[in-house]
Amino acid sequence: MAHAGTFIRATLVFIALCAGMNFAAKAADAPATMIIFDGSGSMWGRLDAEKKLSKLDLAREAVRTSLPKTAAARYGLMSFGHRRSGDCSDIEIIAPVAEGDPARIMTPLDKLNPRGKGPIAGAIKEAAKALGSNPQASIVLIHDNADNCRQDPCETAAEIAAENPKLKIHLVSLVLDKEELARVACIPKTTGGQLFDVKDAAGLPAAIANAFKLAFLDTGEGEGQTQANAGKAAPASVAPQGPPGLALSARLAAQSSPVSAPVQWRVFKAGSESAIFEALASQITAPLEAGSYMVEGSLGFASARKAVDVLEKGPTRLDLPLEAAALRVTVRDLKDGPASASALVTLRAEAAGANQPARPMWIGRAREADFVVPPGDYRVHVSESLTELDEAVTLAAGNIVNKDIVMNAGHLELTAAAKPEGEPLEGVTFLIAKDDPEAPEGRREIARSAALKPTFALPAGTYYVTARTGSAEVRQRVAIGAGDNVKRSISLGLAKLSVGAELAAGKKEGSAALPKLSIATRILSLDGEPHEVARSTTLAPEFTLAAGRYRIEASIGALNVKASQDIDLEAGSNRRVGLKLDANTITLKFANAVGAAPPANLSWELRDSQGGVLMRSSQPAPNAIVAPGRYTARLDAGDKRIEKTVDVTADGVPRVVEFALP
Repeated sequence: MAHAGTFIRATLVFIALCAGMNFAAKAADAPATMIIFDGSGSMWGRLDAEKKLSKLDLAREAVRTSLPKTAAARYGLMSFGHRRSGDCSDIEIIAPVAEGDPARIMTPLDKLNPRGKGPIAGAIKEAAKALGSNPQASIVLIHDNADNCRQDPCETAAEIAAENPKLKIHLVSLVLDKEELARVACIPKTTGGQLFDVKDAAGLPAAIANAFKLAFLDTGEGEGQTQANAGKAAPASVAPQGPPGLALSARLAAQSSPVSAPVQWRVFKAGSESAIFEALASQITAPLEAGSYMVEGSLGFASARKAVDVLEKGPTRLDLPLEAAALRVTVRDLKDGPASASALVTLRAEAAGANQPARPMWIGRAREADFVVPPGDYRVHVSESLTELDEAVTLAAGNIVNKDIVMNAGHLELTAAAKPEGEPLEGVTFLIAKDDPEAPEGRREIARSAALKPTFALPAGTYYVTARTGSAEVRQRVAIGAGDNVKRSISLGLAKLSVGAELAAGKKEGSAALPKLSIATRILSLDGEPHEVARSTTLAPEFTLAAGRYRIEASIGALNVKASQDIDLEAGSNRRVGLKLDANTITLKFANAVGAAPPANLSWELRDSQGGVLMRSSQPAPNAIVAPGRYTARLDAGDKRIEKTVDVTADGVPRVVEFALP
C-alpha cells in the first residue's frame, strides 16, 4: 500500500497528540519504571551479520550505558523465559523497583541465560501489577519476538490502560518482521508509549537510550542549550557539559506539545546536501562536532528544515516546528457506532488551480486513518461497497482534528442454498437492484457478485435481490436500515440431474463395438414454452436445475443419432437418467477388380429417407454412424453415377455398401 510507513508513523503521533502527552517534560517526582528484558532463547541470535555479538550482548551493553547515573531514579528488572524451556509461566521480577546503584540491575542481567518461550502479554501484565496505580509509572520492554504463548498482548494492553491510564509501555523491538511488529504495535499505541523498531546494531543504543529517557531519564533544561540560547552564557547551575552534539525533538507547531512518534531526522553540514546523520526517533541526541548544520525532520506528509549552530560543549537542543496538522478519519455506519474496517478512505489535497482536480495523497482501508499533513484544504472521500461520501476539511498548523464520517449505511450478506437450511451453494450469481422510474421495468441493477457469501454496504432503503444459477432464479425484496446487518439465505429449490448417454448395439453374435464419439446433451424446460436451459458435451454431465419438468436430449454431432426422455424434478432430489442411442455404422466402399485404383474424381453422398444429406466425402472408403432406418448411398465418378439403398438396424453388425464401376 502506498505511503504505508507514512501512515504508521502518523498513527503513532496522533495517539500521543490526542492524549495531550508531553513526553519531553520532566515529572514532578521521580517515576517508577520496570525494565523487562527478553530472556527467550532467540536472544542468542545475531542482530545483524556484521556484528558477531548476540542480541543479548548488544542489548545488555546498551542498557548498561543508558541506565540513569543518579541514585534517585527508581527502576526494577524483570525477565521471562530465562529459567525454563517451553514454560510460558516463566516470568520473574529479578530486581524490584527501588532507588540505588545500577549494579543491582546489571549484576543479574550479566548472568542472564536465555533459553525459553516469550510470554510478552503475561510479562507486561505482571509488570503492571508490580507498579500498581503509580501515575508516573512506565514499562520498557526489550524483546526480539512477538508473544509465542498464544496470548493476546493487545487485549492485555487494553486491560492495563483501563486500570491505570497513565501507565506507559515503551517497546524496543529487535529485528521483528512486519507481521510480528504489527502484533505488538498495539501495546505502546494503547498505553500512550512509543515503539522503537530496531533493524540493526547501529540503531540499538539510541533506541534503548531514548526509551529510558521517555521513562525516567529526561532531565529537562539542565542538559545543554536550546538553539534559541546557543552562544549565550548559561548560569553555572545549568552549564552545558560533555561533548558537542544535537538534541533533537519536534512539534506540530511552535506552541504544540512535543510529538512522541518517530520522526525521520537527517542532518547535513551547512552548504551540503549529503546527510551525515540519519535516524528514526521522536527525540534523539546526535554526537556532532561544533559547527553549522541544516536539520531536516519528516513526519507523515509534513517536513521542515532549520539551520543550527552546534556549540563547543554539551548537546545543543533544537525543537523543530513541523508546521503541520494531525487528522484522524474514522468511518462509521451509524453515529456513535463502531468504526468500519472495510471502508476505503482517500485523502486528497485541494489543488492550487481552480481547474485542477484534487491530488490523491493516500488510499487505503483502516478503522482509524491517521495523517500528519501540511496546513491546507483537503478532501476526504469514503466509499464502502455502494455507499460514498465526500467531505472537506481545512487544517492549520498545530491542529489536531478528529473527523468522524457517518455513512448511514447497512450491510447485506447473501448466501444461496439448494433447499431451506442447506449448505451455501457455489456458482450462484447475486444481483442487487433498486427502484428507478427511468430504468426498464422500473428497476436498475446497482451491483452483482458471484462470491459464495457476498456482503454489500448499502444506503438505507429497499432493494431487490436476485439469486441465479443455470435455469434457477429466485427474487426477494430486502429492506436495509442504517446500521443494520442483514443476513439473507435464499432457497433456490434446486435438484441435481446426472445424465449418462451411450451408443448401444445389439447383442447379436459377431457384432462390432461402435467407435466412441462426442455426445451432446441438451436440457429443455417444458414449463411454459419449451426452451433450452443447459447444454454439455462431457461424457457424463451433471446439472443443477430448478424444480420443474424437463426434456433431456442426447445426440451425436450433426448426424441423426438421437435419444430423449421427459422427467419431473423435485426440489432437493438427486436424479440419474441413462439414455440409449441406437446406432450402427455404414461404410461406402469402391469394389472394382483387385489392384484397380479408384478414380481421382470420386465423391460419395449419404442421404436419409427424407432426402436429408448426412454425409459427403471424397475419401476412398468413408463411414458414418447413423440411427436405424433406410438410407440412400450414391457414388459419383466422372460422368458415372450409381445409387444404392441400404437398411440399417441396431444389431451391431456394420453395413458395408460396395460400388463397382462398369
